[in-house]
Amino acid sequence: MKKILIIILAAAVAAAGFYLYHRQNQVVVVIDPGHGGYDTGAIADDGTKEKDLALSLALKIGEKLEAENSNITVVYTRSSDSVSWPSNESEDLKERVAIAEEAGADYYLSIHLNSADDTSAYGYCAYVKDSDDASKKIASMIADNLDAAGWEYNRGTQTTENQSLYVVDQLSIPSMLFEAGFITNETELADLQDSDNQDTIAAAIAKAYSDYIEGQSS
Repeated sequence: MKKILIIILAAAVAAAGFYLYHRQNQVVVVIDPGHGGYDTGAIADDGTKEKDLALSLALKIGEKLEAENSNITVVYTRSSDSVSWPSNESEDLKERVAIAEEAGADYYLSIHLNSADDTSAYGYCAYVKDSDDASKKIASMIADNLDAAGWEYNRGTQTTENQSLYVVDQLSIPSMLFEAGFITNETELADLQDSDNQDTIAAAIAKAYSDYIEGQSS
């Protein structure tokens, strides 16, 4: 009986140790689907709302990211069209940042769709702080993954030096705003609405974050 108790105790200690190790090595990625609720974001000629496409992409990215790496925990600023903040842009942005801070986020990714008066404008683009080398590297890895997948809508990576973005600039952690494409370009919009293409984009982003995080931990 004494031996059995010792074995059970040892197993319990090992399990507790594994649990603590797992928790200590968890990386929190906050994914922020842009707009939502009262705020539609840009609206395409066919009525497609930016907030809906952003949410669809964000949820796919989060699902693939957690599947890529069990040490990654995804927290969403919203997971539906319901929002937890008032119908006020300033409070809206502050709450998104607060969610990341309260979650103890290690990385922050905001998903948006672009728009322009020039309906021929196209392509995805990442916005990061100029000093944020981690997000610059991740953006480059995303582009490489998308290029490899045949998704050739690359507009490059921009910094927020000339165009401040609250959710990027107000966080001290690696933070990126990713414009997945132009909702005002009829051809690109059709591509972005396709579920398979959304999976391609989501997989490229998830793999970039997972590979970068894995590289940091090793």
